[in-house]
Amino acid sequence: MKMALIHALSRFKRAPKSVRVLTNLLLAYGCYAMLLALLIPAVIQSQAPKKLSELLGRDVRIAEASINPFLLRARISGFEISEQEKPVNFASFQQLELEFSFWRSLLQFTPSLDHLHIERPQINITRLAAAADNPEFNFSDILKRLTVQQSEAPRPDANQAPSGIPPFRARVIKIEQGSFSFQDQQTDANLQYQGLNFSLQQLDSQALTLNQPQITSADKKKPQFNPEANRYTFAVTGADQGQLQLEGQFQLQPLEIRGELTLAKVTLPPFWPFAAKLVKAKLSSGEVNVESSFHLKQEQEQFSFDTDKGRFVLANLAFNDNEAPKVKLPQLVVDGIALSSASQTVDLKALQVQGIWVDASLNDKGLDLQQLFMPAGTKAAEDSAPGNPDAADKAAAKGWQVRLNSFEMADTDLNLTENLISQGVHWRIYPLTLSTSAVLSDLSQPLDYQLALSLSSDTKAPPLNDRGQFSSSGSLDAKTLGIDGKLQLTALDLSQFQPYLESFLNLQLSSGSLTTGGDFSANHQGKVVYQGQAAIDDLLIKDRLEYQPLLKWQQMSIDALQFDLQNKQMKIDNIMLDAPYAKVLIAKDRRTNISEILVTETKTPADATLANKPESETVQSKDTETTQSAPMTTEPQPEQAFALDIGSIKIAKGSAYFADNSLTPNFASGIESLEGHISHLSSTPSTKAQVDLKGKIDKYAPMTLSGEINPLLQSPYLDLDLVFNSVELTSVNPYSGTYVGYYIDKGQLSLTLNYQLENNQLKGSNHLVIDQLQLGKPSESDLATSLPLTLGIALLQDRHGVIDLGLDVSGDVDSPDFSFGSIIMNAITNVITKAVTAPFSLLADLAGTDEELSHVQFRPGLASLDTAEQDRLSKLAKALDDRPILKVSIEGSVALADDSKALAEEKLQQELLQLSGLASLPQDLSASRFPASGPLATALERLFVQQLKLDINAERAKVEQMLKEKANTEAELDPAQITTVVHIGMYNQLLNAQEISHSELGNLAEARARAIKAFMVNDKMVNPERVFLLDSKSQLNTQESRAMLTLSAS
Repeated sequence: MKMALIHALSRFKRAPKSVRVLTNLLLAYGCYAMLLALLIPAVIQSQAPKKLSELLGRDVRIAEASINPFLLRARISGFEISEQEKPVNFASFQQLELEFSFWRSLLQFTPSLDHLHIERPQINITRLAAAADNPEFNFSDILKRLTVQQSEAPRPDANQAPSGIPPFRARVIKIEQGSFSFQDQQTDANLQYQGLNFSLQQLDSQALTLNQPQITSADKKKPQFNPEANRYTFAVTGADQGQLQLEGQFQLQPLEIRGELTLAKVTLPPFWPFAAKLVKAKLSSGEVNVESSFHLKQEQEQFSFDTDKGRFVLANLAFNDNEAPKVKLPQLVVDGIALSSASQTVDLKALQVQGIWVDASLNDKGLDLQQLFMPAGTKAAEDSAPGNPDAADKAAAKGWQVRLNSFEMADTDLNLTENLISQGVHWRIYPLTLSTSAVLSDLSQPLDYQLALSLSSDTKAPPLNDRGQFSSSGSLDAKTLGIDGKLQLTALDLSQFQPYLESFLNLQLSSGSLTTGGDFSANHQGKVVYQGQAAIDDLLIKDRLEYQPLLKWQQMSIDALQFDLQNKQMKIDNIMLDAPYAKVLIAKDRRTNISEILVTETKTPADATLANKPESETVQSKDTETTQSAPMTTEPQPEQAFALDIGSIKIAKGSAYFADNSLTPNFASGIESLEGHISHLSSTPSTKAQVDLKGKIDKYAPMTLSGEINPLLQSPYLDLDLVFNSVELTSVNPYSGTYVGYYIDKGQLSLTLNYQLENNQLKGSNHLVIDQLQLGKPSESDLATSLPLTLGIALLQDRHGVIDLGLDVSGDVDSPDFSFGSIIMNAITNVITKAVTAPFSLLADLAGTDEELSHVQFRPGLASLDTAEQDRLSKLAKALDDRPILKVSIEGSVALADDSKALAEEKLQQELLQLSGLASLPQDLSASRFPASGPLATALERLFVQQLKLDINAERAKVEQMLKEKANTEAELDPAQITTVVHIGMYNQLLNAQEISHSELGNLAEARARAIKAFMVNDKMVNPERVFLLDSKSQLNTQESRAMLTLSAS
């Protein structure tokens, strides 16, 4: 064997040189092939995992490594990097194949690869359950280890100039069937992606691929333009079959990238765990679709980025609150998205929102959607508050401007269950459509808008049918906070607001439809102007007493309405009321349907919540309010009064109704066929509105109201005439029976009222005429008046059966006790009271005298009428002739002392006449004028002796002795003087001795009454059936010498 080798080597040395060179090359190539094919793969397979394990701190495995020395192709299979403490892989790939292009590299003087293929790469990333502010991943240990090793390595020279991108080429680079997973232990999110494929064709690090270079003579090295180089594609598919695709072309120097991005059917719920701890809402469905072309470019060390033809679609988005869906968005499309970093603009061709559905709830805890979507622990930043200049400056400094060319929102369905103010109302706005013109982020130009919606509500369940439509179009200037536009509100059902009236009004709004339309404008400076028309149709408001209509009308229309809040004025050309109706009702328990309209105490759920708070919180809240409101001590300025001007109010087919069910029988009456107008009603001083209204009471009795009013002034003004003609009084029988004590059989009322109110002082002139009033049977009511109404009627009713009264009233409307009804009733009551308490004064007024007609005076002892008393009775007869219902009762009376003395003297003189035998007595006969002699003197002496049993001579001696003592003399006295004094004494003693009986006085009283009746009947022709003599003897009145007259009714 040895010899054979020596012999072969000897022959090789003798061989030609070319053979020896070729043989050496073959041997070298063979060694090279053996080195690449056998040795290096073995070294890689045995040493590379160890080195990588040391470098990464992880277990690294390589299943197989091979090199094809002839094709310069290397292949590594089964590469794995394990997790730090788990027997699973962190990263791996099934096979990596790299083929070096030797001849291309040699010929083009550029390192070149034929291809680089990576099959089935896989990487599993996990965010560990560490602190949220210091996130840790399952590769964080690798990064830390590499950072430490890098810090120990020598640092490059800082002054060394950076080198450019080295030349490199590759025909194709591919990643096929890759997969990627991300697991978040903090949020329990788990994302899985497979089908990851990447392809890079004709890679050339030096090629210009996107723009044709401008070649000049100064260029030492001509750049190469290769429009086919550096084309890439990338695609990945998620577990939800959502896809991400990228394709395009790039160049590295200068850096420029163009491409197309596509996201298709990427579902959002797998990503929601990242936000689950921030908001309470739960995302149940939703997917995203994105299309866009993009362009990244480097120019003079500046990068610019542009996108074009972008489209963003958010579909089937749905949120819930763990119980029920709360928000649904079928589709949101942003089309024509274009972005430019150079001009700092974002241009959106259109934003379309289709069919959004919201179900919200509002209660004392607030809006549930706010609680669901408000990020946990967030606070409103001070620099983002409205009106903060710093925030505005920062926003302006960025310089970015977004333009949305058009916005459309259609078929929006908004639902709200309100439990804050009411007991529960389901509100629905559907469908809602909104569209706008271009919107700029800097708000530099106004935007035009069109809005339309339908509104509905229900207290029991979500509503299905709309109960009102609203539309508006106009221009909105968000920068100046101004808006101008038109609005139209059609057929808004007012009854749906009934739950909000219950806390304040005891009314039931059963029906009503509001329609209005016009132009409006408003701004942040307080300007609010509206010009248009309005109407409320089919209004029906019921009371809560009997649930009967309180107020209703068929239509109230307002044309040419002008409202200006800033100038505090409103002008209305005309208000037309068609078939208005009002009702006042008194129930059986005497409550009225208008007395308790206002709810006396209102307690909302919010108040209840406040009441349930701990006392410390309530006190603290009150202290805070007091502290905040304490410093303001400036005197308030007087506010401008609101000016109202109404051209006219027209009423057609109006009616009013009054019912009193507290009476038995029940009472009801009404005003119908009410027609007329009120013109030029204004709050402007010195203006007066003209009133002209006509109607009928109970369908036949005319009623008119005319004059001037202005209730809008600070001190209201009125001058009104109210006239009622021929109102049947039988309709008020329930009232007359209850409060008068009699039912009315017949009668009509006519009333003319004139009221003037100026400077809050009321003056009224009332003319009341009651024709043919006849009272019926008594009602025996416990509530009846105690006044003798039959007498009052008889006193007031003339011979034609007419009661004609004029009543002047006055009052101060500033008085807390003032009311129109009270002053009228007081005036009427005063007239009746005066009539029945002083009836003869009323008769004296009718007779045109101020004499007292209630008595007739007599001289003592006489029953004859003198001329003055006859004149008095004549006037009374005249008054009775005008009051044919009245009857007179006469009761005679005497003055006990005067009439007894007069009767005694008459009795004495009759006895003297009889004893004297004379035919008559002297007219001036008295004690001091008694004759000294003659028949009367003899009769006096005889009667003195007969009745008194006294001695005349003894009486004469007493008189003589008395006269002497009085004269203080003993001389003889004149016999005639003595006789005169004796006769005086005898006459007076006889007069005092006369006895007048009670019967005699009673006869005198009765004679006096008869004398009056005789004069009234015989001389003044008063019907004897109207003059009655009362019993004057049984209970003799002994106060005065007169006869008392009293009045009564038939």
